[in-house]
Amino acid sequence: MIKQEKSVLVAFREFVVIPYFLFGTIGLVPFDPHPDYVIPLLKIIWWWSSYINHFYCIVGELLYYYFAWRDNILEDIFLEFTALAPCTIFSTISVIKMSMIWHNRHRITRIVNKLEEIFPKTEDEQAEFNTKKTRRSTYLIMVYFSASYMVLIWVFNLMPLITSFISYAETGIFHRVLPYSIWYPFNETKRIRYIIIYIQQNWGAFASMIGVLATDLFFGCFITQLSMQFKALSKHLAFITTPRRTRRMRNLRIKNAIERHNTLIDLCFEMEDIYNFSILCNFVLSSLMICLVGFQATNPVVHFDMWFKYVVFLICALWQVFCLCYYGDTLVEDSQSLSWGAFSSQWYREDPQYQKYILMIIMRAQKPLSLTAGKFSMVSLRSFTAILSTAFSYFTLLRTLYFETD
Repeated sequence: MIKQEKSVLVAFREFVVIPYFLFGTIGLVPFDPHPDYVIPLLKIIWWWSSYINHFYCIVGELLYYYFAWRDNILEDIFLEFTALAPCTIFSTISVIKMSMIWHNRHRITRIVNKLEEIFPKTEDEQAEFNTKKTRRSTYLIMVYFSASYMVLIWVFNLMPLITSFISYAETGIFHRVLPYSIWYPFNETKRIRYIIIYIQQNWGAFASMIGVLATDLFFGCFITQLSMQFKALSKHLAFITTPRRTRRMRNLRIKNAIERHNTLIDLCFEMEDIYNFSILCNFVLSSLMICLVGFQATNPVVHFDMWFKYVVFLICALWQVFCLCYYGDTLVEDSQSLSWGAFSSQWYREDPQYQKYILMIIMRAQKPLSLTAGKFSMVSLRSFTAILSTAFSYFTLLRTLYFETD
């Protein structure tokens, strides 16, 4: 007799394990893994040292701009400034996102706990919610996103070292070039100092990448969970009025559906309150960053190694903004799908009380749930086209200024 293999249930924590691990590499604990959790002292030290080092890298880059501009004519260093600015902008976005996560970690803990509470627990529920397919697609996006950012950061971090070794093999002279232009109050090219500073800059760049990557992965996890809940609730409403169920059972189930809908609405509002400012900063700064990176990637005087770095940078910048807008658009569509699910049920055969419940759901679902960029605009695919349009306008202006200066 052939035994059927028991289906393995999907756990909610499987969706957040990757961003949680990534944050852990810089010591940041985004939420409490259990109620009595206390952050270890070593993690706190590691987090603050990573944060302060990262913050100094931004300040050092700004000081480098200041002294370079003070000692040179702007026309002479215009190309250098436009090459360095995207890294500073990216790091600034990262600091904003990391600060947002740290400041709101207790609220994020409540969101995680609530999502885990309403997550489907039984095999039948998980089949209805399609959790395995959702987990698989979520993992694919996370792996691709993480891989692209790892390639980006290590291309920037290791390219100067590789070119220095190539130059040493050809000429016998090792040029001590650092990955990023940061001001130091001492000569950073001496042997021991150079090694320490090179590690320090790599550490700051890695923390910068983690701040953007892990925060966006968390954002994607939360939206994926909410969308999964909305889709399942829409199906549930469409088939809630099957003839086999008694009227009392149907009314009880519709009340439970309304309670779940209210829970999802509260979670969306909580996420909106946490994320809206960081999304606004992300969109505003990303449009400028995409413009500058595109300018470098299309400039014919840029060397191949720099061109390759900025092409990778441009792809990652576009992908990062697109993912935010895509998830925001998904939330809008799936939250509105509830109205169709409710309307598809055989509400016209039910009693007035049931019809009143259905009407309440339809009216609320027709007002889509969404996240905003600082309360100014809805996060959706339209936002992505607006960002590209703004970036292209900046790009056109920048090229005009550069070639007129030439």
